[in-house]
Amino acid sequence: MNQQTKQTEPPRVLEGQGLASVTLTAHWSDEQASHVERFHVEKFSIWREVDRLPPAIAWNLCGLQQGDRLEAPIHPGDVVENWQLTRQIVTNPAYFDRHHCPGLEVTPRLGRFYPQGFFKGVAGIYSEAAEPARIIELSKEQMKLDLNHPLARTRIKLQLSIDRVQPGYDKRSGRCDSLLDELLKYPGLTTPLERGKDIDFGDDANGLTRMDERADEAFYATPRLIQHLDSLARQHLNALYRRLIPPRAEVLDLMASFDSHLQGADLSKLHLLGMNEQELSQNRLAETRIAQDLNRKPYLPFDSDSLDAILCTAAIEYLTKPTEILAETLRVLRPGGILLVSFSNRWFPTKAIRIWSELHAFERLGMVTQWLRQAGYNNLNTFSAQGWPRPANDIYAGQTPCSDPVYTAWGYKAD
Repeated sequence: MNQQTKQTEPPRVLEGQGLASVTLTAHWSDEQASHVERFHVEKFSIWREVDRLPPAIAWNLCGLQQGDRLEAPIHPGDVVENWQLTRQIVTNPAYFDRHHCPGLEVTPRLGRFYPQGFFKGVAGIYSEAAEPARIIELSKEQMKLDLNHPLARTRIKLQLSIDRVQPGYDKRSGRCDSLLDELLKYPGLTTPLERGKDIDFGDDANGLTRMDERADEAFYATPRLIQHLDSLARQHLNALYRRLIPPRAEVLDLMASFDSHLQGADLSKLHLLGMNEQELSQNRLAETRIAQDLNRKPYLPFDSDSLDAILCTAAIEYLTKPTEILAETLRVLRPGGILLVSFSNRWFPTKAIRIWSELHAFERLGMVTQWLRQAGYNNLNTFSAQGWPRPANDIYAGQTPCSDPVYTAWGYKAD
């Protein structure tokens, strides 16, 4: 091998480098849906962090280069503590500290997760404890808590992909971060209650009200021809939509604006339904544009069994009758059609339903997935992606280090 050939070879992990950008992907299923969680680590130190990975991955990292991928199963007990019956505790509902967060009164709800510190006075729980505890039974007389990790009984398929081998190396000693702990810390908050019981997310009449109940026409009268997600988040959505929407599909973008994130998709028709006519007019991919306030008119002006796919991007949190609209989407989809609902961590707080801001991001994903199930969708799935560095040209560059996270739930109309 001559010197020129050696210089043009791509760098490999542990051949002079000890740093890499990697993406961890976890796949698992529960009683309600199949899940994929992607977690990007921009600076992964091979020297310090590899021992916290499964042997099937850790022992085979040497020599990998950009684009390579490894897989390994994670069995119950490998990363999170084994599920234990003794970690289910029956106690008095009076021990729930409704005022644990100063200035906020929180109501205990069946199926919800709360930081353990909310359960003041329960033996073995400290007020500062932040690990999630779930209420699995609730009545006026008693409350049953599950302190087990939400994924304690779940078998997970783990993938690690090398996004980039970075220059330099890092052989510093010190604390070894566990990437798996970070990856699996919160996605389990999407899990349903056992035996198909509905979770009380607080999405009742009061939870679906908003701080600003004035007519939506006034709020959306001024066009907002700006992106509400950064460019990396939009790339994640575009890739997901292009992968899941069938070729030559007739698509409805629900609560649409000037960008449907469908660049490069193979469509036969794109319909838009949104609030601002000027925003809709700027969407060059669309064939049909409809201005309609779904909170006032909760129906879709399309024939039954007429569409192949429906998107709702960064907007589900503004619906005050979400289950009615989702039932409408099921009606207008053809058998086998798909509905995709995506959101991030940016929204207009005065116009979002009240419960939205009270839930953890993965609980929002669980709530939307439950809505899909309640509406009649099957073959339910979720996807999340987070941890990528914020693009340098984004308006929030320098303020927050990470790109906008993406959360998507989707389901299909039965054939």
